[in-house]
Amino acid sequence: MRAEYQELNSRLEGMSKEEMRLLIQRLLEENSEMEARLEVANSASTEMAVQFQQVKDENIALKKDKKELLRQNRNLTDQLQKRKKDLFGRKSEQSSGIIDFVFDEDPEDPIDEFSPEPVDKDQDGSEESLRASAAVALEAAKHPDGIKKRRGHKARGKRKKDLESLPTRTVYDLDVDALNEKYGEGNWRIAFWRKEDTIESVHTVQYHQVKYRPVVSVGLEHDLESEPSTKLMPGSLVSSSLLSEMMYQKVVQCIPSYRTEQDFIRSGVPISRQDMTNWINRFSNELLVTVADYMAELLVLRNYNQCDETPYQVIMDGRNAGSKSYMWVHTTSELDPYHPIIVFRFELTRKTDHLRAFYGDAGFTGSITSDCYCSYDILEEEYPDIRGSRCLMHARRNFYYAAMLVKIKGQPQEELNELPEFKALILIDAINDADQPLKEVSSEERLQVRQTVVLEKANAFFDYLKTLDPNDPVYTETFRDAIRYALNHEEKLRRFLDDPMIPIDNGFCERTIKPFATARRNWLFSYSIAGAEAVATLFTLVETAKVNRAHPYYYLKYLLETLPNLKVTKDKAFLEDCMPWSEAYRTYEKKEIEKTMNFFTDQIPPERPRTPRMKDKCA
Repeated sequence: MRAEYQELNSRLEGMSKEEMRLLIQRLLEENSEMEARLEVANSASTEMAVQFQQVKDENIALKKDKKELLRQNRNLTDQLQKRKKDLFGRKSEQSSGIIDFVFDEDPEDPIDEFSPEPVDKDQDGSEESLRASAAVALEAAKHPDGIKKRRGHKARGKRKKDLESLPTRTVYDLDVDALNEKYGEGNWRIAFWRKEDTIESVHTVQYHQVKYRPVVSVGLEHDLESEPSTKLMPGSLVSSSLLSEMMYQKVVQCIPSYRTEQDFIRSGVPISRQDMTNWINRFSNELLVTVADYMAELLVLRNYNQCDETPYQVIMDGRNAGSKSYMWVHTTSELDPYHPIIVFRFELTRKTDHLRAFYGDAGFTGSITSDCYCSYDILEEEYPDIRGSRCLMHARRNFYYAAMLVKIKGQPQEELNELPEFKALILIDAINDADQPLKEVSSEERLQVRQTVVLEKANAFFDYLKTLDPNDPVYTETFRDAIRYALNHEEKLRRFLDDPMIPIDNGFCERTIKPFATARRNWLFSYSIAGAEAVATLFTLVETAKVNRAHPYYYLKYLLETLPNLKVTKDKAFLEDCMPWSEAYRTYEKKEIEKTMNFFTDQIPPERPRTPRMKDKCA
């Protein structure tokens, strides 16, 4: 660099002023040109930096969108797998059903891209051996002692015992003329009789009854007197037996009114569905509701209840089309040793107002077992005397769905038990298996076992969940939700351990909803609020009767015959005889059943026919 400066200085010393001026001018022009190029380069660099930042931001957004799309795709895949199970798999939620679902593939199933990959049979064994290994691993974990209940054979004499409750009609099937034509007269005789038992059925019969009530002339003045009429509706054809049959068909058999109408028409009964609906709504909401409300009062007096709700559609409810209504169900605890009570209540919404009115305003104190709907937490916060416990069956169902989505094909047996989805399901099943036999023991013994054996298994389950990361992307979203659900509600899921009267789950209440859900699928909706309230009243009476081993038809008939003639008092003492466990009703049902049996049973057993003789013919 120094040599260059010296060379430049030597050149400048030899230049004239004109040459130097031209050199400086040329250098300035070159400098201006270089500055212009530099400015263009700087502008291009700035634009490139902006574009690079935009590309970088877009790349980050695309990566985020990709992650979200992958998550959504996985969730949709899980939903399709669950939907596939609902359509083609077993309906039971037993753990053994997971193995069958994973291995059973429908060749006509259109969702092939989401089906498990085929098994490399040469590497990991046959599909049958893998199925057996998975099932054995699951059962071995659930039954470590190797003991499993087996179905027993039919007990000796069971048929005879089953037929004892039915009326018996004896028939001797003998056609003498046909036998004479076939074998020749006098060429045959009866060696012995072969007995054949069958159960015959008589279709429901409606008949026209004409009743005459006497009008008597009393005293010298001949005053005309008569007993008051017992008809439900003066001037109407409806009777307590006919209305009970309509209610029974609608609520117990879950048959829509139009089908009952068609059946009546085929039998020659001129009754329309409008008449049936009007009668059912009127007598349910004006007469039978008194008994249903009394059952609700008795229910709130118990210290242990269970509760759930399910949607129900009402067409004319004063709201916009498509508005969702709800049918609330309240029951006594499954472990309550007294008469069980089941109460249905129709509400336009799912708000906490219903729980406040049903429990809080009625002065309920005790425990309510339910799902994790937030209204139960609000109720517990507002009323310190009310405690809530949660349903372990809901928590288990989430793990069952998560385990159902795991692809276990090709995995050896020793690795199956280590899968988090299966291990969590096995641990929660162990809690249920330990608590299930306690339903039949005393509360003291139940509490003792719960605080030892069941508590140990519950601790093992929740301790294992705490070792899992609910945000780990390796797990399915269903499994992560299952972990969060169980841990978030751990305190209330454990409350059954400290109180022997709290059930481990809300299964009893959910099972009482099933008949209503079946009827809802058939009816689809109620037309009016009055119709929905009538449904709630009838289901209250019918389900309470069923769980107390009373026949729903005879119970409804008993109430329709009894309530109009009872003396109504303010203390409602008359309603004690209206309960399905009352001695008054038990006596009534027994008499009604005997009356029906006597109608079909042989009053005088027929005489056994003998082989016809010639002297009998001559005589």
